[in-house]
Amino acid sequence: MGLVQRLPALPNGFLVVEGERGVMACRASHLDPLRTSGFSPDGRHRLGGTAELQDAEESGREPLGALEVGGVRCLARRFSHGGLARFITGRRFKDPSRPFNELILSEALRERGVPTPRVLAARAVPVFPLGFELTLVTERLGSSLDLGHLLGAVRRGERTAGDLRRGLASSGALVRRVHDAGCMHADLQPANILLREGGWEEAWILDLDRSRIEGGGGLPEAARLRNLARLWRHVGRREQEYGPVVGAGGAVRFLKAYGVASGDLRRWLDVIHDQAREGGLLHRAGWRLERTFGRSEDARAASGRP
Repeated sequence: MGLVQRLPALPNGFLVVEGERGVMACRASHLDPLRTSGFSPDGRHRLGGTAELQDAEESGREPLGALEVGGVRCLARRFSHGGLARFITGRRFKDPSRPFNELILSEALRERGVPTPRVLAARAVPVFPLGFELTLVTERLGSSLDLGHLLGAVRRGERTAGDLRRGLASSGALVRRVHDAGCMHADLQPANILLREGGWEEAWILDLDRSRIEGGGGLPEAARLRNLARLWRHVGRREQEYGPVVGAGGAVRFLKAYGVASGDLRRWLDVIHDQAREGGLLHRAGWRLERTFGRSEDARAASGRP
């Protein structure tokens, strides 16, 4: 089966473009601007030591590519495994459909009123000796900061307690909208919640890879709690390693904004904390491997202490 035949059906307004080796899907209205920007079906992030795109300012542990598409500033995200899988398969993926599935999900969530950056293109390129390098291009949201960076900035004294309170409230309301849309986010963590700087009232959900809509009526409570436990596992690890910022008060603020009734707060907190502890063993092993093999300190969390 050819690469194009392995791709899912795309939403209206998107087309598939084949290259000599790779394939991309893009908004039909953005095909020529994407080509002008240097983004093509056969492009690679780095080949022979040469980068296809400049690294974006938003680049963290995994560099994002910066490009301008028809006058719109965009980001190109190369898919990368996390945790233990990173040391086995690196940035190669068996399934070429993942960025195309993310494109489809992004469009579905936007139709349901969930704020998430607009996807312009998805791409899969075969790499030797096997697997695919996968990329997704989205519009860049200016004057924004992800929740992880906000928590780190508060920890270092660069942002205020008021910024933290407003950021947590906006994040809780956003995640509620995601769950009400029936979406189980596969990697719900602070880095994937983007907040508009200033008032922090606006928030967007990022990185929908492997996420899915499980039902039109919203997620059941058990699924919501599992997903929130994943988020708390990331927050709690950084609280232990770098010092507390969110704490119990911040968790309550987040859950109130999420819509949890006052009488249910203690039960929700207990379940989330218990599930976060139970599911943390493999994640901790992956985090230790990343630290051991020289990945840079997480600027989102760092306290600035020597």
